[in-house]
Amino acid sequence: MLSTLEEVALHQQNIERIELLGHLCPKLKILYLQNNLIGKIQHLHRLKDLQYLNLAVNNITKVQNLQRCESLQKLDLTLNFVPKAGLLSIPSLAGNYNLRELFLIGNPCTDWHGYRQYIVGKLPQLAKLDGQAIKVSERIAAAQVLASLEQQLLQELQAEGVDVAAAAGVEDDSSIPDGEVAETGFVDEAGELRRPWCPATRILEHREMEKANREAETARSAAQKDPLAQPAPPPKLEDFPPLPEDGRVLQRNEGKWHFTLEESEDGASLVLDVAVGKYLDTSLIKADVQPRLARLIIKGRLLQLVLPVEVKPDSSVAQRSAASGHLVLTMPKEEPGQAAVDVAYLRPGDKPAKAAAVQPAAKAAPKQPHKQQAGSSIQHIVKRPGAAAGAEFLMREVRKAAVVVAADGDDDQLPDL
Repeated sequence: MLSTLEEVALHQQNIERIELLGHLCPKLKILYLQNNLIGKIQHLHRLKDLQYLNLAVNNITKVQNLQRCESLQKLDLTLNFVPKAGLLSIPSLAGNYNLRELFLIGNPCTDWHGYRQYIVGKLPQLAKLDGQAIKVSERIAAAQVLASLEQQLLQELQAEGVDVAAAAGVEDDSSIPDGEVAETGFVDEAGELRRPWCPATRILEHREMEKANREAETARSAAQKDPLAQPAPPPKLEDFPPLPEDGRVLQRNEGKWHFTLEESEDGASLVLDVAVGKYLDTSLIKADVQPRLARLIIKGRLLQLVLPVEVKPDSSVAQRSAASGHLVLTMPKEEPGQAAVDVAYLRPGDKPAKAAAVQPAAKAAPKQPHKQQAGSSIQHIVKRPGAAAGAEFLMREVRKAAVVVAADGDDDQLPDL
């Protein structure tokens, strides 16, 4: 079907180069390529039947590579960037003896005072220029002044420093690069980007707009696929994050662990009970106690609680239940008689059962200032037999799981048999 096409419309497609049309659609008679980013007329020499070519609102700077389109009758180059020097490429259309209409309105070359007479004199086969019919008297007058106009044009271009030979060479590539386009603008005193109106600017602005449209479409598609999608979870932690310098610490429960924080029966301590799961490997737990803060890292997720009263970190102990696997952190108050506020609001719910078969534990990390960035871990809280004071502590794993569970798994409970 492509090989027999006679008309193709590819306008407003952000096309930067003309490719493949001459090979795939050799029978084309009408080709619409207006409002794109094409910087060079090329790859159209195989279109022997082409009658109408519309390249309006592109980045064309030179008329070239149309010499073999013998059937071309109408060429529209409205609102391109053909400069005054680009008039030297107009004679390349002299061999298109069927050409009757040419549109160059909106190009910089039309500002030259001898523009119309020069075109009419160089292309005697034209019947219309920029939509206006060419009269016989106008054609005769143009032929009479053509030599002087051409000489004047060359003199003006040379005075402006234009390479006349390069401007007249219709086989040279376009000045618009095919790949990356360098930034054309500059930042003014107000901090705003200013770009001159030129072919490179059109490419940059179109690419920026296309990128913004793609990002917006991607966001809309994601919202339509899953309107209730939750944001991605934070990355798993290897160690405690540093505390803010202003001392303002927020409550956090990244792992959504069930816990309670209460006073002990004698009112002298705060007791934090966390349901970490019976079969969770103890090596995946880290703890840090500070005077007004208790922090746990469980499977890379942070549980951070601001305590209602000041506690003694160096006297805090941790125990783990052999029956339920709960982690119980007992933190003596700095002032045992001080009443703690009701902290049940921290995690509403049923109170867990009393931890059974709890192993004794040694003291936690020494007391540190509240604003210190990282406290000592009390991950190892059962002292090895015979170890010296201040040596490494190990939390005793009170029960081995019969089934090995992956360390980064989400389900800590054994499935039903």
